Amino acid sequence: MSGRAMVKRCIFIIMTVMSASWGWAAEKPQAPVSVAVLPFGMHAPPDLAYLQDGIRDMLSSRLAAQDKVQVVDRNSVSQAMKGSKGDVSPEDAKRIAKILKADYVLFGSLTALGQSVSIDAKMVPVSGNGEPVALYTQTKSMDEVIPQVNRFAQEINQKVFKRTDAGGKTADAESDSTRNPEFLVAGMLQNKDNISYLNPNFVELTNEASLRQTGVWRSQEMEGSVMGMDIGDVDGDGKNEVVICTADKVMVYRKEHNGLKVLGNFNGSKTDHFLWVSVVDVNRDKKSRIFVTNLKKFNAIGGATTETIKGTRGFTEGLASFALEIINGKLQQVGSAVPYYLNGVTLPKRGKVLIGQKKGEASEEPFLPGITEMQMVGGNITTSTPVNVPSKCNVFNFAAVDINNDHADEYAVIDSQNRLAVINAGGDTIWKSDKLFATTTNQFEGKVTDRRYNDVDVYFMPSSMEVTDLNGDGIQEIVVTRNVDNATRFLPDTMKYFDKGEVLSLSWDNMGMVENWKTREISGMVTCLRVADLSNEGKKQLVLSVVSAKDLLKLTKAKSVIVSYDLNIHGSKAGAK
Repeated sequence: MSGRAMVKRCIFIIMTVMSASWGWAAEKPQAPVSVAVLPFGMHAPPDLAYLQDGIRDMLSSRLAAQDKVQVVDRNSVSQAMKGSKGDVSPEDAKRIAKILKADYVLFGSLTALGQSVSIDAKMVPVSGNGEPVALYTQTKSMDEVIPQVNRFAQEINQKVFKRTDAGGKTADAESDSTRNPEFLVAGMLQNKDNISYLNPNFVELTNEASLRQTGVWRSQEMEGSVMGMDIGDVDGDGKNEVVICTADKVMVYRKEHNGLKVLGNFNGSKTDHFLWVSVVDVNRDKKSRIFVTNLKKFNAIGGATTETIKGTRGFTEGLASFALEIINGKLQQVGSAVPYYLNGVTLPKRGKVLIGQKKGEASEEPFLPGITEMQMVGGNITTSTPVNVPSKCNVFNFAAVDINNDHADEYAVIDSQNRLAVINAGGDTIWKSDKLFATTTNQFEGKVTDRRYNDVDVYFMPSSMEVTDLNGDGIQEIVVTRNVDNATRFLPDTMKYFDKGEVLSLSWDNMGMVENWKTREISGMVTCLRVADLSNEGKKQLVLSVVSAKDLLKLTKAKSVIVSYDLNIHGSKAGAK
């Protein structure tokens, strides 16, 4: 190799090495930015001293980001702050940060007067380059302190560290595997927002703001166990009323302001047992009638009718259902009583109609075959045309639903074990649940085999279901109550009670029914649900009748409430009427 070639080769090698060195230098990661979070000055009663550590830990956890932002450890800050008392001035804060060799310092104070709390905080660059981020706020209650501090941390992440996602949260938040162990509590902490302000080792399972229950309304307490509830315009004024029934009373209310105003009531006799109430515009005149299913006691004639049902309790029971109207401002019975169970249901291409079914004798099943549409003729309830539904349906246990939008009829049915099933028009089961749905203790006697040995079937009336399209996707959903399992389902019928439950929406996904959403756990027994405009503001709500959990073992003396949930429906085709 010539001398000139040797020189060229050496230059090439040197340039290659230098280029690699420059590349390595360019790829060398930058040192993380350091932040010193100083304890806030506290001007508050001693019982709020915990907030000093809580706010400090909350800010530290939200600002820290692995390999990018490092929060100076607390012991080092305490050492650097020796001799400092009370509030820290901006000059003192920067001096302390320089001792700690921090790039930023975060400091502030909190003042509490009664329930009012003032927060004054700043995030300041130590070198003087960059704008400080400040928080000046006054809250009306302690509940607002933590949300304000959280928003302050998010603002710092956005303005100083350029770390936000579409939801305003840090995009490079530290993972659970590398986070300080003090924030990992039994694996339940999903993100830093779950840390309770009371103590960094506490997990906030329910956000405090949500405890104020925005979007939920609860009526005043009502005497008695509400077993039936429906909503409609019963006085023809264009506004909806809510109608309820207990075992011996029917009440009509209208929601006004934050309560229910009584518009009328109807008291049954000692021989009446009201099972259900429905509100249906049977005459299509924009004025709904109230229909009450009534199981009435009659004196037994001649004692027992057969040996197998020896001991008839001295009376028999038969259906004597009737209609009510508001006449001259009073709720009055119209027409004659009829021997039918009555219910208002929504049928395809028909809308909400009144249907009826006859009761079997004591030795027969509680529902005789055949469901009929009912009508009002001359003020009396009469039969109309047969309703073509599968034999598994009775007037109380089904809702017609097109679950897959194929324009073919399916039916959601609550069976005798309170399992929810979806069946086709031929009666074949498409899907069946393994959990209990629509459970109530609203019951009446069914088939009596031998009363001497208490061999008597009991029929439990399910709470109502709604078929609607709340999300506007053109596919119907089933909204129904579901029992939160308890041991009473294994007890004898006369001892059952259901003290908690939830409401959920179900849709079909070609494999089975899947949950769309559900409410929080509801304390008490949900006896009925409707999707309707209870507030008369042009928006639908989910409306429930709930019997108090503490009264379920003495239903005759129970108390009930009406609860409504606002529904955020924007231009949907929600079809519940």
